Amino acid sequence: MKDITELKLSSQKLKESEEMYRSFLQNFKGIAFKLDRNFTPLFMEGAVEEITGYTEKDLISGRINFFNLLDPEDFSLLDNCRNKMSSVPNSIMEYDYRFRRKDGTVRWVHELIHNICNENGETEFIQGYAYDITPKKKAEETLAKAEAIGMREIHHRIKNNLQIVSSLLSLQADKFKDRDVIEAFRESENRVASMSIIHEELHKSEDTTSIDFAAYLKKLTSELLYSYRIGNEKVHLFLDVDHTFLGIDTAVPLGIIINELFSNSLKYAFSRGADGEISISLCRLPEISGSFIESSSCIGTAGPGIQTGFKLVYSDSGGCFPENIDFYNPDTLGLQLVNALVEQLDGTVEIEKGDQTRFTIRFEDKGF
Repeated sequence: MKDITELKLSSQKLKESEEMYRSFLQNFKGIAFKLDRNFTPLFMEGAVEEITGYTEKDLISGRINFFNLLDPEDFSLLDNCRNKMSSVPNSIMEYDYRFRRKDGTVRWVHELIHNICNENGETEFIQGYAYDITPKKKAEETLAKAEAIGMREIHHRIKNNLQIVSSLLSLQADKFKDRDVIEAFRESENRVASMSIIHEELHKSEDTTSIDFAAYLKKLTSELLYSYRIGNEKVHLFLDVDHTFLGIDTAVPLGIIINELFSNSLKYAFSRGADGEISISLCRLPEISGSFIESSSCIGTAGPGIQTGFKLVYSDSGGCFPENIDFYNPDTLGLQLVNALVEQLDGTVEIEKGDQTRFTIRFEDKGF
């Protein structure tokens, strides 16, 4: 006879442990899995059918290839993961991706995987878990949409308030007869209008944090040409601005700068009824090792990971800039504003005098 009590107890504990482990996996709200080094499923347990719509047998047997269920936009993510798992021993990765369930609906899952390697660093198998995060993703999308709607409403209200201020300035100007006072009110009205247009464009845009500056510039200059139309009918405007998106903190001061330069040209550069040209160009400049690279073409293309600056060139053919005016220390409010706003953008401004007056402003977009 031999006492096998301890053996029986150990066997019972092992059985209980296995049952607890299987019960845990079956009740696990995610999917625990094990793959071979070629990413072929060896083991899957948990809420497999609840999440994917397919049984464990469907996926283990290879009848259903899970990678064929992935959203095409997430293929590259999984490919990168496979490459890292194959080349970096004992690596751990976490990521979110989408796949199409058996019933056709799209689900989001969060996955963590770990490749288990032998002493030689060769992958023996891959293990991990995944769980459904679709409700979380939907909540994030709903919140993002609500925030976008809220921001558009804010821009709409700011635009309306600025338009009211602009109208009040216009009404107030009508009460005066002094031309200098009237002109001061009109200049203030145009400055307010330049900000109002930005908020109007942001209100219409899906992106409530940046603005298509080309579209804004067309509208701003059109408004200014209308404001100073008398005597400037033969002044032609040339714009060379691609669809460049700028953050609101950059667009507002830059818009006012252009407003000041454009207004000054229309008021002082051209004699009444004379032919003339105003040109505005905005280009992106690749920046490498802290210095801007300029070329003969206005449009530059920056490679991945390279920060970029911008160059705005404004010129008019109205003749020489007055010699008695120091552009960098002016007495007029308009030119003082230009210098102050360029400084606000941490930019630089240069002026060239000759047959044409040319302003070159370099700055970075700090809106992103």
